[in-house]
Amino acid sequence: KEELEALSAPELRDLCVAAGTKGMLAKQARIELLLKQWQDNDGVDKAIAKMARDAREAELGAMDKLALRELCIKSGVECFVKEVIVERIVKHECSEGRFARPRPEGDEDEEVQPTAKSGKKAQAGDMVEALLANEANRKREREQKKQEEDAAASKRKEFRAMAVGELKKLLTAKGKEVTGNKEDLIEAAFAISVQEDEAAARKAKLKSMDIEKLKQRLASRGLSAGKKEAMVDALLAHEAKIREAAQGWEVKVGEVLEKKRAELEEKTASELKELCTAKSLKPGVGKQERVETLLEDARTNGEVDQMIAEMNKEARRDELLGMDKAVVLKIGEATGVDLLVKEVMVERVLLHEDEFGAATNGQEDEEEKKRPAKRARTGKK
Repeated sequence: KEELEALSAPELRDLCVAAGTKGMLAKQARIELLLKQWQDNDGVDKAIAKMARDAREAELGAMDKLALRELCIKSGVECFVKEVIVERIVKHECSEGRFARPRPEGDEDEEVQPTAKSGKKAQAGDMVEALLANEANRKREREQKKQEEDAAASKRKEFRAMAVGELKKLLTAKGKEVTGNKEDLIEAAFAISVQEDEAAARKAKLKSMDIEKLKQRLASRGLSAGKKEAMVDALLAHEAKIREAAQGWEVKVGEVLEKKRAELEEKTASELKELCTAKSLKPGVGKQERVETLLEDARTNGEVDQMIAEMNKEARRDELLGMDKAVVLKIGEATGVDLLVKEVMVERVLLHEDEFGAATNGQEDEEEKKRPAKRARTGKK
């Protein structure tokens, strides 16, 4: 009644017309008419039901997510939304660096630096020692480079002595695609040989490593520890996987740059000049030079890497959306990320209760169990 009394006469007239009543009526008469119609249409019961629903919504909203989840399970209500799970998995994986450019791991062994000395005499001594150390390092590097060049020349000579058929057979056995002339086959065989030598040297170095240090290295990469041989193999497999991912990334870099090149070549020389100027790049004197400048900038400033990361993220999102919901939920729970949306659970519980009646969160049941059972009264005749 108070709501109706707060309305203006034109507003009340419109409500009466909508209710099927026309004609000139006083404001109070319209209010009485609308109020009676509201009561005839179960307005009181509906208002009470709405108040109860609003109170229930507030009660559910005050519960924590875990309690709501338990209530959903008990009521047979689905509390997870697949699209939300997917988005939170992708966000978590992004923060973990899954979509960033893979970086092949280098040797983490650090050389122990000599302790710094104090005083001017010590500084002079340090400088002499540093110069001598640098010279010794340069000498070792020259010797190592000479040995590597000699080994490479010897290996190439060995492959050149082989017939084309033998080279093809060797490459096929290594799982390499056989294409090109003999020189191409020689270079392919040489590249495989270099990779195998590096892998053997890396394996020997890891096997010589202290087992505790080896365990620490595995733990930092999320790998499980075990016997030393198994740990070495696991690290090598992990490093090989990263190298393969890095190679795949470079392929994508080439594809993105080619696409960007096509877009830039459609622009005029003036438009390219404006783009260069906006990026504080030297515009050069010709269209092709400006295209190359912009492409090199895109490669070095991280723009291309960002584009590839977004492509990988979208592909991962599509992959997860194509999976069964139970599988996606298992992946999401393994990340430790919160996958529940409180508002969704509250809404679904309310819809369920609208149809089947109020559910309980289990607390009422526990309290009921704790109450002492009533004894049946017996009377003596």
